[in-house]
Amino acid sequence: MRRLLLVAVAAPMFAVGGCSGSPSAGETPSPTQPESVATASSSTPMATPPSATPVTNCLKGRYRLVRFVGVGDKGTFGTGEGGDVTVTFSNDSYLLRGAGKDPIKLTLAGQTADLLVDGTISGDYRVASDKAIFTVGESTGSATLTVGSSKGSVSIAEVGSVLAPDGEAGLACANDALILTLQDVRLELGKV
Repeated sequence: MRRLLLVAVAAPMFAVGGCSGSPSAGETPSPTQPESVATASSSTPMATPPSATPVTNCLKGRYRLVRFVGVGDKGTFGTGEGGDVTVTFSNDSYLLRGAGKDPIKLTLAGQTADLLVDGTISGDYRVASDKAIFTVGESTGSATLTVGSSKGSVSIAEVGSVLAPDGEAGLACANDALILTLQDVRLELGKV
């Protein structure tokens, strides 16, 4: 069980969030992501869906993390769904907050785990065309990873390496959905 806990922590917190030479994200659309939006970070121009919102208006307000997915070479390391993590975008800054009550359900190489986030991560961003450049700032709090009956602590910085936007991200939004496609992870958010 200890080995599974180590894999569960290492896979999503380091491998998905780490830097690599993997292809740009957005190559595999999710069930909640339309095909035309999936290529937002590619260099090929794309048609804007009729209900799409201009990207300059995407990063405003509060969103709930619906799901995150490893992309490119990191796609095999895991996904996470649900939980009580929200992200609030305001005046070129963001605040990611986990309330510590409802865990994110992780699936890692066929195994499942729960990640309970109780803390905050702040950062800044600037929008450029259909992309944004994010910079992570301060983080406080903790997280708990539960695999079966085993529990382990995960630093909020490790959580941030996956969930907090950092670096260049493709942006796509339509209706009340926002998709941030970073190098190794796609964050799917729903307006609160």
